[in-house]
Amino acid sequence: MSKETFIERVKKQFSFLESEYSFKIIFSSNSDVRPQTDGIVKYASDTTMVLIDSETGQAAIRFVRLHDNENYYIDPVSIHEYLNTSIVEKKLLLSKNPKDQPAAMNLFNQKFLLNQPGWKSRGEDVLEDLEKRLKNYANWLKEHANLCLKGDFSRWPEFYEYKTHRLSADELRMGGKETILTVISDDNGSLKAIELPVFHQEMEHLEKLKKEIQG
Repeated sequence: MSKETFIERVKKQFSFLESEYSFKIIFSSNSDVRPQTDGIVKYASDTTMVLIDSETGQAAIRFVRLHDNENYYIDPVSIHEYLNTSIVEKKLLLSKNPKDQPAAMNLFNQKFLLNQPGWKSRGEDVLEDLEKRLKNYANWLKEHANLCLKGDFSRWPEFYEYKTHRLSADELRMGGKETILTVISDDNGSLKAIELPVFHQEMEHLEKLKKEIQG
């Protein structure tokens, strides 16, 4: 079994972020429990942060504008789905009707990035699957560098809007609530309970993103 740590594996696959796009590692940590397969590495340029992490050998990547909260990210999975679905397919995936759940799930499984040829994990060797996924993500980043590495955020509102509405649609199709009861403080400092959309924070960030980028 390879003794490389998660950080070493990430550096091996993503060194191009530093050499070609002027990113630097600003934080890295291996898991205390599974240092060979789990951990997190954060790369940052002057504009963008790339977060690469893994739990139980399941690596994922997120992109965040440097001055934004890390919760407000986009990722290869949602970008791939957005770029590889038609208007009709998007309408189904964004449907809030529970009756559309079987068809939407079937379509999602077809379009899901990690289900594409060469991406699927075999489940027989965790390290082999991890190395393959990190390599695939690195290749994806190189191919889509103009969308997520060069500081051009012009398409981020449409990606983030799609991602947020997809989350909401999934929640509602599976019987979730459209609003949640939230306690806030009014202008006089008094507490009151109001109904807000489940993803109201993401929606507020979306509006902020649109205003900043689209003017």
